[in-house]
Amino acid sequence: MSLIDAVRAAGLYSAPDAPRELKKRYAELLSKALAPELAAQLRARGLPGVKPLPGEPGEKAFQGGLGPKRVDVSYSDEQHGLLLAVSIKSITSPPFSKNLKNRFGDLCTEAITLHMRFPYSVVCCLFAFPQEADLDTTPLRPLSTFRRAMKLMSTISGRDEYTDPGEKFESVTMMLFGPLREHADTAWVRLFDAETEQEITEDAYFSGLVNLFNDRNPHAAIEFEDDAS
Repeated sequence: MSLIDAVRAAGLYSAPDAPRELKKRYAELLSKALAPELAAQLRARGLPGVKPLPGEPGEKAFQGGLGPKRVDVSYSDEQHGLLLAVSIKSITSPPFSKNLKNRFGDLCTEAITLHMRFPYSVVCCLFAFPQEADLDTTPLRPLSTFRRAMKLMSTISGRDEYTDPGEKFESVTMMLFGPLREHADTAWVRLFDAETEQEITEDAYFSGLVNLFNDRNPHAAIEFEDDAS
């Protein structure tokens, strides 16, 4: 299993002239497909009980500092509460830059809400864009929406210590993907660390999440295999 399987599970990519409802539905299906895949990969690397579990509801609600917050992928226990969270965000239809600032604001609010209540928790984000978002350059705007989004998200990535600003994420990873299209299985996924803008492998991404957990929780460090699947 891999993130490509989640892209396939989301179904056919909505055409630019498709009704708004279909475009919205595709974004929802992508998030719903990505969440269980992330959870399964983290469980395979030694984090037991990461939600969503197979056959159970997806998001889990936590009482944050600014009120309740639903988390796409979460690892928690009764003693410590929220230990690790991954928020999944996406912009899947053009114009890709239209809602970028709103997504940025939502993410800042989400991070601070969780960190206020759980300052030691590792809160990460996976932000997905289709390949078209890396091709929408113009002579007056030589940087694509995907590249501009990555630079923007780098400003709220890299919360190294529990005392760092709560609106930052421990890690933000950008996902560029090729969706399924009619009559062709062309799905692919590329991952980039927002802070460094360097491309990373899928295995390095999941291993990195576990490493972040281990660094923040040395008393409960998880041993894992780099080639877990």
